[in-house]
Amino acid sequence: MNGTIHHILQRHLSPEGNRWLEGKLSTIEDQAKPRTFYLAFGACPRFLGKQDIRFSEAEYSSFNAVYPNFAATPWSTDELGRILLMCALPHAENQSILDELFVSADYRELMALYKGLYFLGNAQEFTSRAREGLRTNMVGVFDAIALENPFPAQYLSEEAWNQMVLKAMFMQRPMHRIYRIADRKNQPLAEMFLDYAEERRSAHRPVSPELWRFVEGFVGERALGALQQTVTEGNDLERQAGLKVLVTSDYPPARDWLAGSGHATDDLPSWNAIGRRQAERMV
Repeated sequence: MNGTIHHILQRHLSPEGNRWLEGKLSTIEDQAKPRTFYLAFGACPRFLGKQDIRFSEAEYSSFNAVYPNFAATPWSTDELGRILLMCALPHAENQSILDELFVSADYRELMALYKGLYFLGNAQEFTSRAREGLRTNMVGVFDAIALENPFPAQYLSEEAWNQMVLKAMFMQRPMHRIYRIADRKNQPLAEMFLDYAEERRSAHRPVSPELWRFVEGFVGERALGALQQTVTEGNDLERQAGLKVLVTSDYPPARDWLAGSGHATDDLPSWNAIGRRQAERMV
């Protein structure tokens, strides 16, 4: 995996940047001294720059093969350089060395660290670290873990996944950008979001239309009442979201209510389209 990053990043660095990076990678691979790693990690913006990289289609294809959804988020030269340095650490020592860095890292360094976890050969050993990161209230750091990153879908338990998704809703993050969000829907999460919808309505606050995608496939008596309210009282996006849940439900009372409601369901947008439109309205 890191070979792909290395090969492609070389084409986007200056000769001086490449020489510096090659020297640091060689030293870290040979010696794995924490101080050498920390100094190199901190110096990446100085020697590699921090501009966003414009990849070719072929490069995106290569990256997506090892890091699903790579093309969905921007990557900078210092960010990929830092990830290469992370990957150069031996597996037997990388957890203790990186744990120290997580404690002292600045905002930009934290984003690189969390975006880089999936690239590590022993990524599965960092689930506790990812869960710790998800407790943050720093939006950029939270997004580095939760949005477009394949790590949570691959490695987090159902409980940890549910907590992440619920917090993303609390923080008003674009839910459609959570990787494999549809694949990890589950009944406990649907119940959590029904609780959340009730709390919002009791406080006379709006309910995001993206919430209902987590209820899809888990419609029962309780969910039906909430969906009926959404369809009859909500704005256009809320109504479309509610209808999407009802039209795919195999719960007989839901199908009966929908059939008698008179609502058209032929041209409902995708969940991602609903999410994008909701994000645009919140800007």
